[in-house]
Amino acid sequence: MQKIQPIVQLTSIARTKLVEVLNEQKATDSFLRIDVYQSGGCACSGGYKYGMSLEQKPKQTDVVEDVEGLKILTDQSNVEFLRGSKIDYMDTLQKRGFKIENPNVEAEGCGCGGH
Repeated sequence: MQKIQPIVQLTSIARTKLVEVLNEQKATDSFLRIDVYQSGGCACSGGYKYGMSLEQKPKQTDVVEDVEGLKILTDQSNVEFLRGSKIDYMDTLQKRGFKIENPNVEAEGCGCGGH
């Protein structure tokens, strides 16, 4: 039997930062929601943007997975699009925050410097 990939994977730094956020917000029982929006923007993201928020409980159309002890959820319409994505955390002079790397999106000819 083939094991199904989780919706997302977390780098160790991203997991650490997420746990910090949950503790700071006193939301250790919360779910991390990942949303996908079609933005029509930069080719680096394939025209998609991602949102992350904390939720108290899943909606009826959500899929919930435990990823390294964290409860991750997204609407069922996003599952196959997100599957195999990796959440990382960046902390550089120019950017700080979470970044989703999605292997299901092809970025061709991007010149924005976002990669």
